[in-house]
Amino acid sequence: MQKINVKPGAKLVDYKAYGSLYSSVLDFMEQAKAPIESLKGRTIWMINSTAIGGGVAEMLPSQMRILRELGVSIEWLVIEAKKDAFFDLTKRIHNAIHGSGNGIFTENDRKIYEEVNRNNLPQALELINDGDIVVVHDPQPMPLAAMIKKEKKVSIIWRCHIGLEDDTEITDAVWKFLEPYTNDYDHFVFSLPAYVPKPLKNRVSIIPPAIDPLSHKNRELQLHKCIGILYQSGVLDDHKAILYHRYEHLVRKVMPDGSFDVLDAGQNLDLIYRPIVTEISRWDRLKGFKELMEAFIQMKLDNRKNGDPKSLGYKRIEMTLLVLGGPDPAFVSDDPEGKEVLKELTETYKKVDSSMQNDIAILLLPLDNPKENALIVNALQRTSSIIVQNSIQEGFGLTATEAMWKRKPVLVSNAAGLKLQVVHNNTGQINPDPTDIEGLSKTLAYMLNHPKERDKWGFNGQLRVIQNFTLFSQLLSWLETLSTNKT
Repeated sequence: MQKINVKPGAKLVDYKAYGSLYSSVLDFMEQAKAPIESLKGRTIWMINSTAIGGGVAEMLPSQMRILRELGVSIEWLVIEAKKDAFFDLTKRIHNAIHGSGNGIFTENDRKIYEEVNRNNLPQALELINDGDIVVVHDPQPMPLAAMIKKEKKVSIIWRCHIGLEDDTEITDAVWKFLEPYTNDYDHFVFSLPAYVPKPLKNRVSIIPPAIDPLSHKNRELQLHKCIGILYQSGVLDDHKAILYHRYEHLVRKVMPDGSFDVLDAGQNLDLIYRPIVTEISRWDRLKGFKELMEAFIQMKLDNRKNGDPKSLGYKRIEMTLLVLGGPDPAFVSDDPEGKEVLKELTETYKKVDSSMQNDIAILLLPLDNPKENALIVNALQRTSSIIVQNSIQEGFGLTATEAMWKRKPVLVSNAAGLKLQVVHNNTGQINPDPTDIEGLSKTLAYMLNHPKERDKWGFNGQLRVIQNFTLFSQLLSWLETLSTNKT
């Protein structure tokens, strides 16, 4: 088990200086006084499975910095696993909670599950004291609760970031597998009421995830800064008279033959000069990358077959670039499926006609430096025309919230978490079926050819984020939950 050091970052005064956040900060500071007072003398321990990659690792640092500024003692632990079989298992659990996979779990699975967590226990017990509050995130560290409680008088909360609206045989099977561990928790936190299994409904708080508006991934970037970051990261190569030095680790692109390489001048993507449709996420089958690429190709083919070459709409669609971005799978230890999914997407890309390949960019974003990675994502989103989250299942799509904060119109699927975030025809478009290639293609074309509506959706989207999905509303809910779950 590893204790994670959270570096200094934005303070409350920085958020107050941002006009649209001023009142949210003041309300939070006033309402947070009572629960913070009740937590004095206790430490909050956040436990998850990775310090890099994924929504949990993104959200925790900002939350911790703000709480520490207000006097809350809070720390972050990451479990370690030497066996690949452990993360293979937890990925199957993750998929099953989303209703995907076969729902089969064995006693050997349980043995692996508990053994890895037991190996992390000694370090946890050295740090955690009686009276502390432990928050365990997602399935990977779930068996720790009973183990810790045998040695320490603590309150333990399980935070589940994923879920499915409907009960299926697969979800029933995975919750049955997890039932022995849920019995050891004092309280549960889910993103949506629909995600809560029936046996847990009496011990639940609902806290939707949220973004940090001033993080490197979300802070304001003017166009010249976006260009600089994209040049530094290797995405742009045609701006020679520029003040920025290249990053040590550059973005790599999937080449026509399926290999990965950095871009050169002959492969420039012209990100600043053309409409861009972008999806950035983990390499996961449930994110709908392959379906989006197929819909994009269909849109182009339909345009060439039925469009008027002299019209602005025809030219706009013809110029559009699709960007599919995700982290280098080697850096995401708790998601072993990433390499396989990326390989499948690459194989599909290799079969695409060469003329169409030039309009599709599959990018591997380096994670060697988390700050640089966040800035690359920020710059890619801010130079995009439309941000897509085509998830087949999604507990909560942080990417969609990030895009709305940046005043970008979003196209999302009908997955439950995304329906909570996006209001159809108000902050973007909701496509009912992420696997409906024709429907997705037509929605993309419609959005591209209605720039005034895109502007309206982007404006409304930012307002919605300010009102519902910034870290201040989230932190207040957390403080209320923590203050009522003490030993």
